Amino acid sequence: MEEKRFLDVQLLADYVHVSKSLIYKLVSTDQIPYIKIGTRTIFDSVQINQWILNGGKKVEDLPQLPKF
Repeated sequence: MEEKRFLDVQLLADYVHVSKSLIYKLVSTDQIPYIKIGTRTIFDSVQINQWILNGGKKVEDLPQLPKF
């Protein structure tokens, strides 16, 4: 079976073994990395794997400060 890079809500729920309603709750509270395309919500499996490894905490890159 081919592993998909981008997942919809149902595929993500199956992937991490939780309910779709929990995924929607995590999205609405901005606790999980996601991408909105129009009305669709999709998830990058690379970001989701990192999110899982970080104990369910989003990794946000800090802005780079200019070098003087």
